[in-house]
Amino acid sequence: MYKAIIIDDEPWTIIDIEKTFSLEDMGFEIVGSYRTPQKALPAIISKKPDLVITDIRMPGMTGMELIKSVRSQKINCEFIIVSGHSDFSYAQEAISYGVAGYCLKPLDPHETSETLNRAKNHLDSRKTITPEPSYLDDNFEGLRNYIITHFSEKLTLKSLAAEFNMNPNYCCSLFTKYLGQTFSAYLTELRITEAQNLLHNSDYSLEEIASLVGFKDYFYFSKVFKKYCKYSPKEYRTLPH
Repeated sequence: MYKAIIIDDEPWTIIDIEKTFSLEDMGFEIVGSYRTPQKALPAIISKKPDLVITDIRMPGMTGMELIKSVRSQKINCEFIIVSGHSDFSYAQEAISYGVAGYCLKPLDPHETSETLNRAKNHLDSRKTITPEPSYLDDNFEGLRNYIITHFSEKLTLKSLAAEFNMNPNYCCSLFTKYLGQTFSAYLTELRITEAQNLLHNSDYSLEEIASLVGFKDYFYFSKVFKKYCKYSPKEYRTLPH
């Protein structure tokens, strides 16, 4: 079971999440729920949950400030943001911190369940790398987590290797060894997966979504998306889900 913490200054939202969604059936155990980020932060540091579900607008500390504080503690948990505001700048900042999803209130059961499952899949995927007490494995986990939290930015193998003081060829070999795919393929997969989420679960324009997931040119984004999904972004948005 993965440990989960819920934070929202509206108690009915916490109750809604606890009662509406079968978190235990999805593999999550709620180890705490809090009305303020200030009370939640020490609990996150001590309990080290696998998932944090948080509101974005709260008195004293925003959800994004909370995420920054948790990331600074090197706690590698998944985040899901719940918010009553569909704000492009919030979504852009949230994606830059590698959140698993951005759910709007009132919470749609289907969309929220999809986001919870996506967070679980992210957690499960980390287990595909067999941990070994070696410098090599620590390097790769760092590389992978960096990409997950920076995939919306301009990111190249050369810049990634430089960030971790590695030879680009060696950096590339780690992806082939542990994931069986290239750095470029892994990065594109992350971007397209997030684009699919935004197409089904947000009202952002196609151009905004392309920008949010790291494509500065919409037409190139559309071409890559269709290659991976067999549908154009516009067509994919109309598909039932």
